[in-house]
Amino acid sequence: MQRHKDGTLVVSATDLAGFLACDHLATLELGRADDLWEKPPHREDPELKLLQDRGEAHERAFLERRRAEGRSIVEFERPESTPEALRAAEGATVQAMRDGADVIFQATLFDGRWLGYADFLLKVDRPSPILGGWSYEVADTKLSRAVKGGALLQVCVYSDRLAQLQGIAPEDVHVVTGDGATHTMRLDNYAAYYRMVKRRFETVVF
Repeated sequence: MQRHKDGTLVVSATDLAGFLACDHLATLELGRADDLWEKPPHREDPELKLLQDRGEAHERAFLERRRAEGRSIVEFERPESTPEALRAAEGATVQAMRDGADVIFQATLFDGRWLGYADFLLKVDRPSPILGGWSYEVADTKLSRAVKGGALLQVCVYSDRLAQLQGIAPEDVHVVTGDGATHTMRLDNYAAYYRMVKRRFETVVF
């Protein structure tokens, strides 16, 4: 959660998942964003660093498998966290979608209030009114060997914005777990629950 200089509060799927686990966490994060208090100082955690390294390796392995299949790939770096940089980064993501890249890695999705960095957008043969003969679905990599609720909320947040950008909601979402398995799930099975949680969260923070 971050308050930009223009007063805009920007939130993420991580904030939504944290709220679902403990709704008071949203209040604490909002106070931090408004400089009412500070988080405890950052402490180096070797185990956390190891998990981050393993997560990046898992993510990269999935990407390289797509590359070995001959898929066209567009890769992005994380932009600066200013509204202007985020809007430009989403614009570049949309251009890659219009160009029909098979795989878009580290796509920025930003509607001015909700921000997400999707691990992967995967091209599917399903026409969309904006892109034409194709559209995209979200895939995210996780180290766990089971799909957890937070991961489902995350891909729902990304799919929500993706639907706006391509003019049609994805049919499926995908979570690639630590054992390399890809779990494909119908978005409609989770969309109503996601919208309910999102409404509760937005009532608190906005």
